Amino acid sequence: MRRIAANVLLALAVLAAAASAGCAGRPGGPASESEPIPLTAVLGIGLDAVERIEIRFGDGRGLAVTDPETVRGIADRLKAVTVRVSEVKDVGYLYFLDLFQGDQTRRVGDRYTHLDGRTYETVDDDAGRALNAFVLGLGRERMPDLLPGLSEDDPG
Repeated sequence: MRRIAANVLLALAVLAAAASAGCAGRPGGPASESEPIPLTAVLGIGLDAVERIEIRFGDGRGLAVTDPETVRGIADRLKAVTVRVSEVKDVGYLYFLDLFQGDQTRRVGDRYTHLDGRTYETVDDDAGRALNAFVLGLGRERMPDLLPGLSEDDPG
């Protein structure tokens, strides 16, 4: 009887360890609990000098943004975004932005950004939601049927 109880306890301990390890790297999991930092601190380029932005939406369609006012509108919203280091590697996306400054390009995702071998998770806050709504609205101005299951008020 003791042997069965010991085996059951061992199995429960293994399951508990596996469950907590399975949460690592998921939004809200232990690996995503690093301190939030401004996206601008990890981006490696100045957002004021971005010349153009190419947006690729999750459905595969793209949009080139070259109008200085619209580029500035996206850049200003990016300045308010905070991120944290994450262990997530394989994820989908609502969109990603390729930011062009001279001969440098940086890719920023709506939820995850991969820069210099590190992954950063966008902190789910008002600034991130405002950026998502702005980018989705911009896309829908040119492609009204873009990602029809999403609302601009709550794009993801």
